[in-house]
Amino acid sequence: MKYNSTTKEIFTDDGKFIKKMSCPQKAEWETMEKGENALKRKCTICNKSVIDTEFLSDVEVLFLVEKDANTCLRIISYTNVNN
Repeated sequence: MKYNSTTKEIFTDDGKFIKKMSCPQKAEWETMEKGENALKRKCTICNKSVIDTEFLSDVEVLFLVEKDANTCLRIISYTNVNN
């Protein structure tokens, strides 16, 4: 996965746009309520579910976002690409 920290956009490794990150809450993963599995937590500020993408493939992340464009993601493993 590639992330442009300037535009806050996420791309697959082959350059396909996934999503623009836009969380105004800046919630910390450690402060979120644990979810039904290790990849999911609930934001205590906005009550949305947040998916940890660390162990997901680009295809899996793309699928989640295509299924629900408002999916909240935790991105920690990525290649930083700034234009």
